[in-house]
Amino acid sequence: MKKLIKTLALTGGILCVVKGLDDRLETTHYVMESPKIPKSFNGFRILQISDYHADSIPGLVDEIRNESPDIIVSTGDLVHDRGSYAPGVRLCHRLVKIAPVYAVTGNHDLWRNDYKEFEDELTNEGVVTLHNERIEIEKNGSKIGLVGIDDPFTHDSSKIKKQIKKALNQIPQYSGYDILLFHRANWLDLLKHHGFDLILSGHMHGGQFRFPIGGRGVVSPKSGWNCGRLFFPKYFAGHYKSTKTQMIVNRGVGNPMIIPRLFNRPEITVVTLRHCDE
Repeated sequence: MKKLIKTLALTGGILCVVKGLDDRLETTHYVMESPKIPKSFNGFRILQISDYHADSIPGLVDEIRNESPDIIVSTGDLVHDRGSYAPGVRLCHRLVKIAPVYAVTGNHDLWRNDYKEFEDELTNEGVVTLHNERIEIEKNGSKIGLVGIDDPFTHDSSKIKKQIKKALNQIPQYSGYDILLFHRANWLDLLKHHGFDLILSGHMHGGQFRFPIGGRGVVSPKSGWNCGRLFFPKYFAGHYKSTKTQMIVNRGVGNPMIIPRLFNRPEITVVTLRHCDE
């Protein structure tokens, strides 16, 4: 009997580890409804990728292509602060053939000494990197706003707050449906009262370790400690709602850490816009 119990426990442990280390790409879908979304944008699909870290993700481009996005947005850390940035350029070379690609900077991007050269190559590929600015996406004569603000590029939390506020002050108010791209989800409390209808973010890597039931994220990235806690970060993955702002935190696709992702499959997200009456 004891041998049977030990065998069952060992088998269960092995199955748990196998399940926990599952690194197959996962696609999460959301529908955003608002009377501010023009009717011509009904069914408009925004595919979000985040925290690629110049990693190798089998099937990533095929999965993105299969989702038939209208635009693709990258919410930071396309590359790591060390090593070649070529994988990030190669990925974007393929993505721009699927849909227009818009990006914002992440902390690891900006920590590179050669970031300017990297962005120049992205621009040559057709990627539009947004630096504290808004552009408008037009469809059938109607428009929505797409805002991108730069990563604060510092470890000093007091300076981060000042830099985010300075970036926001550069962006005029907007009456239409407005989407913000910003890398660091741990600063969402500062952003959610600035009139954006939807915020797309990343940085938290899903909490690195996630509980198998409920998916609660456990660990915050080191660069997230300057606004929040090491364990059980407030914003780690998924859909969050404020009074007037909805926020989606992407778990990311890459893993720059030595320790593996656990119960935390790499993720891309697809947001479908819907017009609704008030």
